[in-house]
Amino acid sequence: MKRNKFGKVVILLLCMCLLAGCAGNKAQIEEDIDVTDEEIAEVIDGYDPEVDDLEAERDDATLAGTVFSINGENINFTNSSLIASNYRISPNKTVTRNHKIDTITIHMAKGQFTFWVLAEVYAQTKYQASANYIVDKDGVIGMCVEERDRSWCSSNAPNDHRAITIVVASDPSAPYKVNDVAYESLIKLVADVCARNDIKKLVWTTDSASRIAHANGANMTVHRDFAQTDCPGDYLYDRMGEIAQRVNAMMAEMTEKPAGIPTSKPAEKTDLPYMVKITKRSAEVRRSPGLQYAVATTVKRDEVYTITEEKTKDSITWGKLKNGTGWINLADTEKVKK
Repeated sequence: MKRNKFGKVVILLLCMCLLAGCAGNKAQIEEDIDVTDEEIAEVIDGYDPEVDDLEAERDDATLAGTVFSINGENINFTNSSLIASNYRISPNKTVTRNHKIDTITIHMAKGQFTFWVLAEVYAQTKYQASANYIVDKDGVIGMCVEERDRSWCSSNAPNDHRAITIVVASDPSAPYKVNDVAYESLIKLVADVCARNDIKKLVWTTDSASRIAHANGANMTVHRDFAQTDCPGDYLYDRMGEIAQRVNAMMAEMTEKPAGIPTSKPAEKTDLPYMVKITKRSAEVRRSPGLQYAVATTVKRDEVYTITEEKTKDSITWGKLKNGTGWINLADTEKVKK
């Protein structure tokens, strides 16, 4: 066994921000998880998502809306389309949260991990930890707990019932820097979460009491608000205001000119078939028209395709590609003039 590799994971489990998040009890929170290198090696050694049949181990996560009544209000919970096919649902969760989503809680992972390594750890019931989303060292976004459910993440049940929790891969030591690509993916993910959950403005304050009380519109919390921990690390903590500013600017841009998150763009009225050019750097082609369907392939900017059929679902107009690979969001294209 390569003990240095697994030692980082032990650091994660002993020191990271997700200790006993389900309990919400400070005495339990402060207890280290007693786990050895050998136990972590047993979890991770030989784990290869390119080879293992992960589909058999995953729950049925869906991007389609799921409506629940919470405090008399019907709420349509969805999941981020930014995860693509990167999800492994953790058993460490409370099924169906008891509060609408109105808060963002960003954590660090204390290690430059891939999504699949962290997801495999969160899949173990003995660790009693999870998060709604992970942003890994390469900026890959993955999901471990669907948005409709409460993750066990912040050592505070009321917070996690109302928050989307996001764990970001970081350096293993202070100030726990995150890679630039992970930082950019984090901002895109937070903007996506806010847009879908009608969080119109992200508000950060450096006053912990105001964060906990959601005073003056504050809707960003951190793990150190609820437990003796340095999470999310000074690197992310010092940038929370910037994160809020950039997310708000991104949401404003989406409102003025839809971009970044799949939105509707009615196709020009024209006879079928017609040709389109891809306007996005990398656009997803799904097996069927709808965000809940798997991504079949991706296409690149300036490539030209023929659309043979249109369908509108969840306010998005989809076009079927003549080559048979699947359906594309027409917001990612422009019609080629004859």
